[in-house]
Parts: sequence; structure tokens; C-alpha cells
Amino acid sequence: MKKKLKIGIIGCGQIAQIEHLPYIRDSLDFELYSLCDLSNQVVQAVGEIYGIPAERRYTDMDAQLADSQLDAVIICTRDHYEPGLKAARAGKHMLIEKPLAYSLEQADEMIDAARKSGVVMMVGYMKRYDPSYAYFKKEIEKLKDITLVRVHDYGGSFDFTGSLFNICRGSDIPKEVMDAGAQQIQDAMVRQLGQQRAQLAPAYSFMLGISTHDSILMRHAFGMPEVLFADVHQNGFLTSVLDYGSFRAVFESGFLPARRVWDEKIWVYAPEKSLTLEFPWPYLKNAPTKLTVNENEPGSMVNVDKVVVNGFEEAYRAELQHFYDCITNGAAPLTAGEDARRDIQLAYDMICKVKL
Repeated sequence: MKKKLKIGIIGCGQIAQIEHLPYIRDSLDFELYSLCDLSNQVVQAVGEIYGIPAERRYTDMDAQLADSQLDAVIICTRDHYEPGLKAARAGKHMLIEKPLAYSLEQADEMIDAARKSGVVMMVGYMKRYDPSYAYFKKEIEKLKDITLVRVHDYGGSFDFTGSLFNICRGSDIPKEVMDAGAQQIQDAMVRQLGQQRAQLAPAYSFMLGISTHDSILMRHAFGMPEVLFADVHQNGFLTSVLDYGSFRAVFESGFLPARRVWDEKIWVYAPEKSLTLEFPWPYLKNAPTKLTVNENEPGSMVNVDKVVVNGFEEAYRAELQHFYDCITNGAAPLTAGEDARRDIQLAYDMICKVKL
């Protein structure tokens, strides 16, 4: 029997309740050991559902992290900087939901703390563990003379999430605490962007919070690009042109709160074939990511599409298994803190190209 690692959750909100907690409960690798949330209402309700003893339900993460029995944490708070820093200093392995941080300075401090403590710091880019992305990446490696890549990432309203999942919500966090947390995030973004570009913080925040799911996939397929052009319009929609050396990529992102839409695709065009990777709404469990291969029939100009469904495995589950492997077997995280820092750098580089 493998040793089960005791894991805790810091931040028991939507992403923890929908994704992380159910997969930990079903895991052969981890024991759900403790919970922490600013809302006592939430932590008590979730603790009852998952059978966590009252003494291991916390509203103070310092007390949670002081428990020597705790091996690792998943950090699902809105701002990951303080929990990540404290978890590292407490010697706890950590899986941190993206973004790692809101500034390069914060990221460097967190990475340095994890390195000094000798703990695993892995960032929650679950799409990197999607089986269809692995297939897509292998297909890219076979292509010759890529001509163009396009990334299209438009998120919409999540207002129906509550009708699909029973989510415990709290009303006991003081407004001043919520406001102070939001202000800390804003201050970190402005320190990174500079006061002159502070008005571009909404686009930068969306890049870090949503679009980095795609920027990491692009980086792991093609490397780190040079930003040739970027523009922000309508207070958050971003269009950028990226140079990967032998080809260019167009990166589009935005948020459409008036509609329940999820439109996230990566197109790769080459003379012999084109590839289109299409992601489902992220909370739709076991929904496959589809890869469409467009090419001519052999010996003809008859154009055909082949839709590949590489599997129904849940990327969050694969991510959790990889986290265990990194802790117990010394595997290098595919989405390490140092790697996640590059997405912060890329988002910043895009914002710096926007003409004021």
C-alpha cells in the first residue's frame, strides 16, 4: 500500500468544492486532513460534508500550517501570495491555484521560500495534464513549417454554476476584510505595471486569472515568445501578436459576462494539416477536450476533418496524481513555480506593449 499523504485545503470556495475536494476524497494517494477558510460558515459546512474533525477546521491558516502532521496543502484563496509564502516557510508541499502571484516580485519571493524549505511548489494549470493536450503536443512536433497559430480565449458568465453543484457559501466575512484583500491584489498589480499603466490592471488580471491556462500550453508547445504588439480595448479585451521565430501567433482574450459562453480554442496552421484544440467549460467534469485535424485525403485535394477524442480522464485528477509523484518520487513538476513565473512575465510583456 502506498503511503497516503495528509493534505489540507486553504480556501474552501468554488474551485475547492467543485474540483479539488471530490478528487482528494476519491484519491488513493491523499487523505483529506484539514480545512481552512476565512468564512467559519463555509469551513464548518464543508467540514461536515467531508467528515473533518472540528479541531481540524480552521479560519486561521497559521494554526492550520502549524500542525506537524500536515504534509501538503492546496491553496485556493483569491490571492495566493501570503498563503504560499507561509506554507513554504512551514515546510508544506503546495499545489497553488493559478496565478502564482500578481507580480514578479511576489513570485520570486514565493519560489525562493519553497526552494529554501525544500518543498514542492506546483501551480494549478490543470489543462497541462489534459490527455488531449498531450496528443495535440505530439502532433505539433510532427508538423513542418508552421505558418500561423491563433489562441482564442473568451470566458462568459458562470451564473448557472450554483444550479449544477451544491456550493456552500458564507456571509460572515466582514466587508472590510474582503475590501482589504482586493486592495492588496490591486496594489500588487499596480506595483508590477507602474502607475502609468494602472488602468490596464483589469486586462492584466484576466490574463493571469484565465488566459494563463493557454499561455502555458503555448509555451510548453513552442517556447517563450517575443511580444510584437498588444492592445487592450473595452476595459479588458486583449489582442496580441507573438513572435515564435519561424511563425507568428495571435492571442485573443476577453470576458463576456452577459452570456453563458465558453469559447477557448488553439489553432495551429501548417501546409500539410491544421490542428484545432477546443476546450469545454472547465467545470464540466470528464467532458473531453476535442482535437480536430484538418488535412487532405492522401493523393487528392479533398479536404477532411478528423475529430479526435483522446480520453475522458479528468485533468484535475491527473494533476493531483502528478503532485503526489513529485512529493514522493522527486519528479519535477510540469507546472513548477519557476515555470508559472514565465506566464506572469508574458502577461506583463503584453501589457507593456499597449500604447497609452
